[in-house]
Amino acid sequence: MYHYYKNSTYRAAALLLLLFSLTGELQFQAKAVALPSSSCPESCGDVKIVYPFGIGVDCAREGFDLECNKTDNGHANITFFGTMPLVNISLLDGVIRVRHRISSMCYNHLNRSITYRNGGLELDNPSFTFSEQLNKFTVIGINTLAYMLGSTQVLGCLSQSSPYNNLTARDEVCDGVGCCQVALSSNMSYYEMDFNERYNTSDVSITKNTDYCGYAVMMATDAFKFRTTYLNNGVFWDEDRRVPVILNWAVGNETCDIARQKKDSFACRSNNSYCIDSRNGPGYLCNCSTGYRGNPYLPDGDGGCQDINECATNEPPCDGCINTPGSYFCPNQKPSSGSSHSDSTVLVVGPSIGVVIVVIAITCTYVIRERKKLASIKQKYFQQHGGMLLLQEMSLKQGTAFSIFTEADLTEATNKFDDNNILGRGGHGTVYKGTLKDGSLIAVKRCVLMTSEQQKKEFGKEMLILSQINHKNIVKLLGCCLEVEVPMLVYEFIPNGTLFQFIHGDNGSHNIPFSTRIHIALESALALAYLHSWASPPILHGDVKSSNILLDENYSAKVSDFGASILAPADKSQFMTLVQGTCGYLDPEYMQTCLLTDKSDVYSFGVVLLEMLTGKTAFNLEGPENERSLSLRFLSAMKEGRLMDVIDDQIKSDSDAGLLEEVAELARQCLEMVGESRPSMNDVAEKLDRLSKVMQHPWVPAQRDPEEMESLLGESSAASLEMISTGNFSMEKRIVQGLLESGR
Repeated sequence: MYHYYKNSTYRAAALLLLLFSLTGELQFQAKAVALPSSSCPESCGDVKIVYPFGIGVDCAREGFDLECNKTDNGHANITFFGTMPLVNISLLDGVIRVRHRISSMCYNHLNRSITYRNGGLELDNPSFTFSEQLNKFTVIGINTLAYMLGSTQVLGCLSQSSPYNNLTARDEVCDGVGCCQVALSSNMSYYEMDFNERYNTSDVSITKNTDYCGYAVMMATDAFKFRTTYLNNGVFWDEDRRVPVILNWAVGNETCDIARQKKDSFACRSNNSYCIDSRNGPGYLCNCSTGYRGNPYLPDGDGGCQDINECATNEPPCDGCINTPGSYFCPNQKPSSGSSHSDSTVLVVGPSIGVVIVVIAITCTYVIRERKKLASIKQKYFQQHGGMLLLQEMSLKQGTAFSIFTEADLTEATNKFDDNNILGRGGHGTVYKGTLKDGSLIAVKRCVLMTSEQQKKEFGKEMLILSQINHKNIVKLLGCCLEVEVPMLVYEFIPNGTLFQFIHGDNGSHNIPFSTRIHIALESALALAYLHSWASPPILHGDVKSSNILLDENYSAKVSDFGASILAPADKSQFMTLVQGTCGYLDPEYMQTCLLTDKSDVYSFGVVLLEMLTGKTAFNLEGPENERSLSLRFLSAMKEGRLMDVIDDQIKSDSDAGLLEEVAELARQCLEMVGESRPSMNDVAEKLDRLSKVMQHPWVPAQRDPEEMESLLGESSAASLEMISTGNFSMEKRIVQGLLESGR
C-alpha cells in the first residue's frame, strides 16, 4: 500500500519512522553466511534460479542445493529429490512447482492381466513439505479405489461411473463420478499410492475389447480440470506421465523471533525486508517490505530489496510526484504569484481544508463499502455452510444450548489464533484453546476446507444434531462459526490432554494401573455405544483412536473429534467415495468396500484396547515392516500363544493373568476381519463393565448370576431406567446413566 504525505510534518514523521526501521533492521544484519558469487548460474533450462536456491559450490543456502542436468536431447533441467523435474521457484509464496509421476492401474483385455504403477515419494529434507492448500489427492477411473498412505494417515478415494453406478461423468466436475478429490493432511512429507485390486475394469474391458486405466495422483489444484476423455483413451495428462505438484519450503526450523537472534545464520539479509513464520510447519520466510522489490535473502547491494520508483512509471500517481524510500510524495499545489500574503494564506489553507474533507469523505465511503462487502462475504459463507438450515432447526428445538459464534468472538477468545494456543493438529483441522468473555475455557477447531456443496449445506444442521449429544463421556459441542470460508467448531475444554499422550507421552504407560486403563476403556466404549444405539439419528464416529479420547481432571474419558463422523441411515452404514482415517486404526473391511458401519468403529476401538494392553503405538514406521502394525503383531502373538510377550510389563506384574487374557480376547474379537463377526459396542461395553466390577470386587466370580451380581454391587434398576437386560447386566442402564449424569 502506498502512502500519500501531504505536508512537511507528515513527511518528517515518515522519514523518522523509516530511520528507526532501518536502524532496527541493521542491528540484525547477517555477518557470516556465505553469499552466492556472480559466477553462480542464474538459470537451468527454462528455470530461473533465485537464492537461497543455487547450483554449484557456495551458490545456495544449506539444504537448497540444486543440480542442473543435461538430457539426451541436449536440453537442461533440474531434478528435485532425485526424480522430479523442477518447474519454477516462488520466493514470495514460499513454494516450488515440480512434476511427479502418475500412479496407474490398467487392465489388459488381451491377456486379462492388471499392470500397476504405484508411485510415492519421501521428502528427506525437513525444509520441504507437500502443500495441503495447493494440492489434492485425485483419483480418476470408471471403477477405481485408490489409497494415499502417509506417515500417520490414510486417505482413500473411490471413482466410479456408468455402468458401475448408473451415473455419467461430466467435464470439469469431480464429485466421485469418474473423478474423486480429497484434501491432503497437514505437514505431509511422505506418501505412497496403492490401488484396491477388487475395483477394476475387467468386465467392461473384456466386453468392449478395450483397455481401461485408473489413475491416482497428488496434483496441484490449479492445474487440474477433469475431462471425460481421461476415462476412455488410456492417457491422462501428457506424454511423460507427470503432473504438477506444489511443495512448500521454509528456512530452518525456528520461528522468526528465535532465528533473528542468531545474526550469523538469519536468512533475511536485506535491510528492507521482514520475516514471517511459516504457516506450513517449522521455519520461516523472508519478504521485501512494502514499496520494495528484489530478493530479501540477499544484501541490498547484491540484489536485495530495492526501492520501487512509483513516480517513474507510465502512469505516476500524481503530478509532480517525488519518490521516497518505500513510498512517494505528492506536494501541495503552490499558491499563484502576485497574491498578497493574506491571500496566499487563504489559498493554501482553503485547498488544504478541501483536500482533508475530500480525503475523509473518500475514506468513509471506502470503509462503508468494505464493511458492506465483508458483511456480504460473511453472509455468503453463512448460507453456504447451512446457516439458514441451522437457524430453522434451532427455532424448532426451543431451549437448545447451541450457540452461533461470530468470527470476532473466536478471534478474541484465541488471541488471534495464536500458535501458543494450539492444542493439536489433525487431518480434520487445528484445535486452539480459547477463553470467552465470561472466563469460560473452550476449544476452537478450525476445520479443513469442504469441497462438496451437499456437505456444505448439511454442515450446520449436522452440527446441531451433534450438539444434542448429552453424555458424560462425550465432549460437548457448544456451537459453531459459519461466517468464514472454513467453518469453526466450539467444544468444551478438557484439561488433561489425550489418551495417546497419557499412554505414550513423557509419563509413560508404566505409571498407569491396569484398573485405570480398563476404567478409561469402559467409559470410551459407553460413549461409542451411545452414539451407535441411542443417538437419534445414530452416529458413526469414523475416526476412533487414542488421540481422539480426551481425559478430564478426574481422568474420565471424553470421546471427541467428529470430523470423520456421519449420521447413519436406517441400515447403519454409509457408502463413502472418500475413505478417511488414521494408519493403524482403519477397518480393513471399510478400506475394501468403502462402507462405513458401526463395526468400523468397533475395529478401531479394538486397536485402542491394544494400546492400553501393550503400551505401544498403533503404527510404528521405524520398526521392521512385519512389526509396524500393532494389530498384526498382536494377532500373530495370540495365534502363536505368545500373548504375554506383547503385554505391557507393568500390568503383567500387578494384574491377574486371567483378566488380561479376557481383555486380550475381547480385543481380538474387535479385530475380526469380517465386520459381522465383531461384537457390537454394546457387547464390548458390557464385557468391560463386568471385568471392571470383578477388579473392584475380586470376591465376585466372573460368571456370577446377573441378579446376584446386581444385588452384590448395589445396582438399582428403578433408578437407572433399565430397558432390556442383556448378558450379565443391563448395558442400556449404563448408557442412560451416562446420559442422565451429563445433564446434572
